[in-house]
Amino acid sequence: MTAVKRLEQFFERDPTNDFFSLLRLEHLYDSVSQYCTLHEGVPEDIRDYFHVVVTLFLYGWLYYAFYTLASERSFFAVEMALRKRLPAKKLDKKGRDRRSLGDLLSEAKDAGLLRDEGFPGLENRRANANELNQHVAEILGHEPESVPPVPYVDVLIQASPWLRNRFAHPDMQNILAPGQALDGLILAAEIINQLWPTQTAAQVR
Repeated sequence: MTAVKRLEQFFERDPTNDFFSLLRLEHLYDSVSQYCTLHEGVPEDIRDYFHVVVTLFLYGWLYYAFYTLASERSFFAVEMALRKRLPAKKLDKKGRDRRSLGDLLSEAKDAGLLRDEGFPGLENRRANANELNQHVAEILGHEPESVPPVPYVDVLIQASPWLRNRFAHPDMQNILAPGQALDGLILAAEIINQLWPTQTAAQVR
């Protein structure tokens, strides 16, 4: 059961982290420093918001549920970045941009802003998926299924809106492991960094 931390325990590590025997705060900090950094070509307000998301993730060391909240907020950071990079050409009668996350990702793909080559972690993700597929096949005693290649950006366009809506409209509390939450932050950073190619940094500042 999750509870408000007692004052005398406020700055103590959340013991739930003990389920991961190799987990250390230093490792978490090194990981976000290496993989969750937005380059200077990204507008400052987007970087500021994402810094809050990353810091919230690190505070999962003190309060475990913050890992999941940070992963949730990483979707909102992506949506915020997409709306800034691709301003709405049409608003509804109330002056609102009605595009969904899926619409925005599709628009970014069509504009050439999102490409599979722009995801540094994609090769590792695919290798992990293939390893898991091989492992499951061995357990079941048959050959691994051959899966036709699908552009990664298309997978994100299909999956991200569903995940985002699960977080935004929950019917129960979701709790992610630190590694799962970190993957969400890394993916968000890779998407946002693509929206403003580094060579345009001087134009944005």
